[in-house]
Amino acid sequence: MRDSAIAGMSAASAATFVGIMGLFNGFGRILWAALSDRIGKMPAFVGILGIQGLALLALPHAGSVALFWILAAIIDTCYGGGFCTMASTAGKFFGVTHAGGIYGLMLIAWSIGGVVGPLLVSSLAGSDNNYTLAFTVVGVLALIGAAIPLITKQPAKPALTE
Repeated sequence: MRDSAIAGMSAASAATFVGIMGLFNGFGRILWAALSDRIGKMPAFVGILGIQGLALLALPHAGSVALFWILAAIIDTCYGGGFCTMASTAGKFFGVTHAGGIYGLMLIAWSIGGVVGPLLVSSLAGSDNNYTLAFTVVGVLALIGAAIPLITKQPAKPALTE
């Protein structure tokens, strides 16, 4: 069986890459959880989405495999961070009384994104497998997500904390 090139990597290198990216996902959960405790939940969430958006915009323009790996590591670190900070961010913003339901809605949206995202990326990449447009769209969406907390006001009276 012949290895096919994936982002300039053999299939074996790509498999190694996926495993290493899982480590960055886990590292991001620890890093961003600690960082959100120091700088605040919303600033951390804005940082996660902003950094991830910029890395997604840069990814299709990576001129080397090393730069591709670095950008992918940044994206996965932020992905892990986003997942681990969602619940505490919802609790901080809306109060713990409503955090569970809101976190559930966030996870539903996250799951829908996990199904729709690859379909969207595939359709944007087209038959020539050019992912520049796809990564641009996803990067812009992440940057829009980073801007939303900056323009959204916290409810006047958060629910009682427990």
